Amino acid sequence: FNLEVIGDGNSVIDAQVIQIFYNILIELKLKKLIVELNSIGDSQCRPYYKKLLLNYLKSRDLSLCVDCRRRLKENPLRVLDCKEEKCQRIVSQAPQMIDHLCQECHDHFKGVLEFLDEIELPYRLNPYLVRGLDYYTKTVFEIFEDTEEGRKMGSLSGGGRYDALVKLLGGEDTKAVGGAMGIERVIATIKSKK
Repeated sequence: FNLEVIGDGNSVIDAQVIQIFYNILIELKLKKLIVELNSIGDSQCRPYYKKLLLNYLKSRDLSLCVDCRRRLKENPLRVLDCKEEKCQRIVSQAPQMIDHLCQECHDHFKGVLEFLDEIELPYRLNPYLVRGLDYYTKTVFEIFEDTEEGRKMGSLSGGGRYDALVKLLGGEDTKAVGGAMGIERVIATIKSKK
């Protein structure tokens, strides 16, 4: 199940998309939900951060898992998302994107957080959340059941902003944000609650 909002760059829209997915999960009687979110910047600030991160990780590459050594060449941001304990220890000391956002990305993310605070939607900043697809810009999010079992199950919903995607596919420069919900995972979670 997915939801896309095409043509609006306002940070409130990011928060509303998150709110819709959160509310659907609440309506399905799931409890202890938490939204994890991050900003991964855009084409203005991400290249500088990638360079910082790459320099940090290259000096520790022998301590990374095989997958992360490969990710260093393809997309160093994906190293942040690794679940291997030895990689997590290294990543925990890495520079964080949120400290290197350009003013536009900083203001955008601040707007998202202010709206979520206003509606009292529970969230946690996760500086290691990057999502798997390279076309994301600015806001990225995932919604979990905040329990040990929920963590093992994985995110129930996730998404973010992808302002550069339409142009990348040959279209006009178009702002966009969206997300998706894994129906099978949601059903499995509901069944586990009986």
